[in-house]
Amino acid sequence: MTDSSSFAYSVLSKLLDYYQSHQITAKLAEPDEASPYASLLLRFEEIGSRNDSLVIEMSFIPGLEELEQEGIYLLQTFVVLREQTTQANYQALLHICASLNLTLPIGAFGVLEGGGALYFKHNAMLRSNWLDDEQGLLHLDRTNALILHQLHQFIDMLVAEA
Repeated sequence: MTDSSSFAYSVLSKLLDYYQSHQITAKLAEPDEASPYASLLLRFEEIGSRNDSLVIEMSFIPGLEELEQEGIYLLQTFVVLREQTTQANYQALLHICASLNLTLPIGAFGVLEGGGALYFKHNAMLRSNWLDDEQGLLHLDRTNALILHQLHQFIDMLVAEA
């Protein structure tokens, strides 16, 4: 494990402990051949009026060695709202996502072409020393709370079109 992946793993492990201590279903996905980096998976229930179940995946984007040497890391938060969408509704979904994205304080909704996934994504550039203590974890938790709020607010509209 490289120094950067060790650092990322340690931050995700701290977040795992934090969320588990708050009775939130959390799992640390270990690196493997398909996904060569660790991810923290957070499961939330009862999102939107349909009471959807969603998994927030948090991982540090690998391959940014120059930045990491300076103590800078990119944390990506990714949520799949639907694995597949209706290809016929692709343009309408793009329009809805673009309209919503103009109003979001963080992140963006998107949809992959050809009936692909409907998702939410947020990237944050973080300094390693910001993540050394409890305040860093609390900041990431507050960011996740805002993401959850946005998901709760807009999932029904997006899934109805998907």
